[in-house]
Amino acid sequence: MNMDSLVSIFRFVMGIATMLLDVAIYWKDNLLLWWRSQTPRRVLLNRLATAQTYDDWEVAAFDLDELLSVDLWRQNPTSRHYDYRLILRRVEALLSARDEGDVLTLCNLLRSGLVRNLGNITSPKLFLHAYAGTKFLIDDYITQVALSIKYVTELQTTSMRDNAFTSQAKLELLHDTRQAFGRTTLVLQGGSIFGLCHLGVVKALHLQGLLPRIITGTATGALIAALVCVHTEDELLTFLNGEGIDLTAFDRQREVEPSGWWQSYIGDSALATLARRVDRYVQKGYFFDATVLEECVRSNLGDLTFEEAYARSKRILNITVAMSDRGRSPNLLNYLTAPNVLIWSAAVASNASSSSLYQPVTIYCKDETGSIVPWPHSQDVTFKSWHHVKYSEKESPLSRIAELFNVNQFIVSQARPYIIPFLRSEMSDLDGRPISLWNVHSFMMRLASSEIRHRLRQFDYIGILPQMISRLLIEETIPGSSMTIVPDLSWRDFTKLFQNPNKQSLAHWILEGERGVWPAVSALKVRGVIEIELDKGYQVVRRRRPSETPLPAGISSFAVSPPQQQHRQLPTPNEGVPRTRRGSSFDHDRDIYRFTVPEQDGGDII
Repeated sequence: MNMDSLVSIFRFVMGIATMLLDVAIYWKDNLLLWWRSQTPRRVLLNRLATAQTYDDWEVAAFDLDELLSVDLWRQNPTSRHYDYRLILRRVEALLSARDEGDVLTLCNLLRSGLVRNLGNITSPKLFLHAYAGTKFLIDDYITQVALSIKYVTELQTTSMRDNAFTSQAKLELLHDTRQAFGRTTLVLQGGSIFGLCHLGVVKALHLQGLLPRIITGTATGALIAALVCVHTEDELLTFLNGEGIDLTAFDRQREVEPSGWWQSYIGDSALATLARRVDRYVQKGYFFDATVLEECVRSNLGDLTFEEAYARSKRILNITVAMSDRGRSPNLLNYLTAPNVLIWSAAVASNASSSSLYQPVTIYCKDETGSIVPWPHSQDVTFKSWHHVKYSEKESPLSRIAELFNVNQFIVSQARPYIIPFLRSEMSDLDGRPISLWNVHSFMMRLASSEIRHRLRQFDYIGILPQMISRLLIEETIPGSSMTIVPDLSWRDFTKLFQNPNKQSLAHWILEGERGVWPAVSALKVRGVIEIELDKGYQVVRRRRPSETPLPAGISSFAVSPPQQQHRQLPTPNEGVPRTRRGSSFDHDRDIYRFTVPEQDGGDII
């Protein structure tokens, strides 16, 4: 029997199998539709699962809560999972201080009471009873704090000669409160083709006003983080809709790369992509072509450096890389540790897992003349996969981010295909909502995956779990409170794992990422709205500052200033202004006019 006969038999068998699979999927979808249409609850659950926008999802969630009478639980403030008496007293105190115009009491309440988890209000158990959100008392508390911050920001100040609320006192209040409250970073981890779901995660957070200014990326997540952080606020939504993303590099690869004997039989599919990569590995010794990835990233990012991107978008981009020499080069690249490094080269290096999977890559930077040269700190360095490198808790990139930017809250978007089957969003891990016979299998799967993760952590703790498995299946230790978001993927999506991205599939992955965020929006608002309002108020007051009150014509502010103020020159704001390149730097976000920031507080020797 010759090769043509074998190929014909293979194609016939595959055709029969594909037809049977299509028939099975058709009848499964119709049976599911019939089953779900039997009760109003299943109709609403189906609306949740198939919603195309957050507004549609939210309407279905409210209707479902009302149908199940869970909205009564939200209206009742009492619960053993948080200190509702404390929260109620804080709400009443904030309302009273604002109504009476008692600025001093309001400032004291903001200074002393702004803790992210005050009274345990961020407990996951408070967000697992209702689909649409948590207790109304908690939502009211977050709203009243945000309104109080806005009230202070817009409050008319007095002259520094009066013993009242001055502009300097307002600036100090917002700065100190913001510093004490801490900051949040969005961590985009891995994903391969699933990493495109990160676009949906960012889009959902942006539309809800919850997107942090500090974004961290690893592997495919580094590419998405870079794309987000080079766009301004006005450009971001257009980009997140999938427009303006150049994916032609992958199309050119298919046209340029020579076809094998298999091309005429399996066409241009995920199987063809896998066969092409295996053929490349046999002929060239590496699985992925980094030049294609480099061309794609560079066409979308240009030759921007970390510092230039920060000056353009005011977002702080962090890209993590794993190197063979951990002590010599930074494993976290941002506008402080590597201001002159080209973002696209750092993103490609974050994806280069090993010499057997990727051809060697180089990180580039701009020198003093603006020319693009290899980054000196990456010479003689081999980039490794995070699976083969284990850092101590102090050496981990996330700990470094916490030190540099006062981060104490991590939102982790997890899209690694080998972790997703063992991982669920925290909004579904301990789900306390009613369970029917139809979705009891989902509950059992969550229970089994939680048990597996628990046992793996035990084995890793006592040191009997191999490092490779530990890095693959156990999440990185996070130095602070965290919340994990998992895209809403189905088993059918795993068949697309080896496909190259294109415009048609991009919308699908973005929607899957959005659907992973929607159930967590309520919890994210409780954790992040106060921080965002503080940051917004601080930036407004900081830029507004110069004179306290209008002065008569012809009289300068220097002439009426107290003698001790006349010789004090306050520096001007410098956020977003490109700095002179140098070996050390500081974080402009945390500067305050009248303070000189010590070198060790924000500096980092490159």
